[in-house]
Amino acid sequence: MHIAWIQKSTLVDYPWHIACVIFTQWCNFRCHFCHNPECVLPEKMMLFKNDLIPEEVFFNFLESRKWFLDGVSICGWEPTLQTDLYDVAKRIKSMGFKVKLDTNGRDYKIVKRMIQDGILDYVAIDLKHAIYSYDDAVGLPQKPEFFLSYQKLLQMLLEGNIEYEYRTTVIKGMHTADDIESMAHFIRGAKHYYLQNYIGGNTLDPNFWGQPFNEEELEEFKIIAEKYVDHVGIRK
Repeated sequence: MHIAWIQKSTLVDYPWHIACVIFTQWCNFRCHFCHNPECVLPEKMMLFKNDLIPEEVFFNFLESRKWFLDGVSICGWEPTLQTDLYDVAKRIKSMGFKVKLDTNGRDYKIVKRMIQDGILDYVAIDLKHAIYSYDDAVGLPQKPEFFLSYQKLLQMLLEGNIEYEYRTTVIKGMHTADDIESMAHFIRGAKHYYLQNYIGGNTLDPNFWGQPFNEEELEEFKIIAEKYVDHVGIRK
């Protein structure tokens, strides 16, 4: 697994648990607002190829933190692109940790397999934009197979028992109230939906124009989404 770095502990990324986060390289999107182009763009990833964290170093770290951590969040730019995702997650689980996966929904089959085999405890799925604007939001046109996988994953989670959430990084200039309504309606019936306010900084597109929303605007979005989703939260 291409592990770019490790966040040693967090109380935010895995709800109700103390977890560490591993960030993997590679992504099938090119979101203009991405804060880590060095883990997305091939020409930038090459500059860090000698700084990747070996798996055994990570597992030694986990062994030393058994007394402290509840779980591991496998995150990054799109973990399902890692060919050994299943094996790494299974090993984490065998050590007694809970396993959370963050994904953009591109590979329904591997997520289904990991859930069926009892490896995953929590899944977080990015919802970048309303479906009619998805290609613009993620920077690349997506084939019908992506949307089919995304829909199958949504249906499986709605009908299943695993804990999960959907989340959207909301950006002024990119998302509107109508978009929030469209996204919430798309995942209607979901357990949890989080609106994450955009934070400026180093972006894949150096000329990215987006801005964060103010608290009043976020609350208005929350009220809209609550018409369709059981629990809507705001992450600032």
